[in-house]
Amino acid sequence: MLKQKFLVHFGSNFIARILGMFAGIIVARIAGPEVVGTIAYGTSYVMLWSFISGVFGSGHIKLISEGQDIGKCISVFTRLYFGSVIVYFFVVIGFFLFQKYILNVNFGSTTQQAVIVILLSSTILEKFYQYSNATFTATMEQAKANLPIFVKSVIWQIGRIIVVFFGLKAIGLVTWNLVITVLLLPLVFNLIKKSPRTGWDHNLFKRHISYAMPILLIVIINSIIQYSDKLLLAHYTNTTELGYYSAANSIGGMIMLASMTVGNIFFPLFSSLLAKNDWAAVKQKIMQFQEFLSIFVFPLVCLIVIISVPLITTVLGSRYEPSIKPFMIISFATYITLVGMPYGNTITGAGRFYLNVWINGIKLIVFILSITFFVSPQFLGLGATGLSLNLLVINLFTNLLFLYFSKRLSKLSFFSFRNTFRHVIIFSVSFILYIYQDTFNEWFSFWWIVIIPVYIVFIYGIMFLLGLINMEHFKKFADLINVQKIITYVNNELGDKK
Repeated sequence: MLKQKFLVHFGSNFIARILGMFAGIIVARIAGPEVVGTIAYGTSYVMLWSFISGVFGSGHIKLISEGQDIGKCISVFTRLYFGSVIVYFFVVIGFFLFQKYILNVNFGSTTQQAVIVILLSSTILEKFYQYSNATFTATMEQAKANLPIFVKSVIWQIGRIIVVFFGLKAIGLVTWNLVITVLLLPLVFNLIKKSPRTGWDHNLFKRHISYAMPILLIVIINSIIQYSDKLLLAHYTNTTELGYYSAANSIGGMIMLASMTVGNIFFPLFSSLLAKNDWAAVKQKIMQFQEFLSIFVFPLVCLIVIISVPLITTVLGSRYEPSIKPFMIISFATYITLVGMPYGNTITGAGRFYLNVWINGIKLIVFILSITFFVSPQFLGLGATGLSLNLLVINLFTNLLFLYFSKRLSKLSFFSFRNTFRHVIIFSVSFILYIYQDTFNEWFSFWWIVIIPVYIVFIYGIMFLLGLINMEHFKKFADLINVQKIITYVNNELGDKK
């Protein structure tokens, strides 16, 4: 059922992201980049401190995947997690009030301040969703893990289109998110109440704390990297420039869905396998995944880069032309993350959290140097494009570290001649098409729509002739997306049939 678990997680997030992409396009076109940037700034401000409540989830997943008593794990995790949520709330609101009334920080407008407060309220309530998700991810019950988040996301995306059609902007959008979060809490509580709780266990508590110490450092670093970059972009430029980046990221970052899916599936799976020292099984899973990426994902990434100019200007409008370069760079940057994710999961799956701290520490140093060089007006000052280049550099460097240390931990192989050759062929063909796009546009203004099926047939035709793919690959892909198997898996899980 591993394929079905992957598809449930990826499929639900993919549907939600597709809806989000279309909703984001409509919101961006109607509301404009300033509104998009205002919400992005508020989100980054609130989430910058999210590491406080994110230190116990990974340990919880690892302990359950190792075979520890689920009831005791949940009992300990519940107290630790919600205690950290309370601390998180007081830190964020305290920091906000300190900046506003003691340091007299100018947040730009009362709208920006209202957005921050409303987003903080919804974020606190969303912690219940994350609590449920962590437990069911640990038990690899993906349908239960994804159901509340999926339902909320679908309703939120549809609703925000209605919100902007009525002329409401930043405050209206974040308020709608808060309303939906509250209305769907009963669904979360219904799932949570079925989880067993068998009481406090001091030994599990100590293990949680031992895992939490390195994880705290990791999530602090990741929070700084993930959210401070947007705050710095707004600081050096303005929220409109941040809006260009956010619009590009909302489309170009779709591949990150697969990356998050890989992390949520591979971490507990690898943790379970490595508890038995079964590196051979880990290697097999990684190589199968890398083959899937080179055949089915990389061509898609190259295709959307080829048609990036007409795609962005058509769906977002001409005023989003500054989003084109960031969109192209983000597309490749997220694919790079996807390639390296399983190797990072071998490090955490093996329980080497302190090694991961060192990796992330090096990553933070590179981040500081990179974002200063690309975004600061004292250097290149490239705005949204600079922030995208920063993301590319960070992801490349992180992958190299993951590959190096995972190789040292085991006999994992990360080089495959066939996969490398596929990437070279696909990139070469795509690059030629990209440099001739102006010529295509002179011939036919809607060339980018026609080239999609032509590109797909041509790429797979070449790979088939070169022996880089065969019918077995397509049979495996068909089995992966078998709807009946997915439905059977979801019904069994939600019906608690093991």
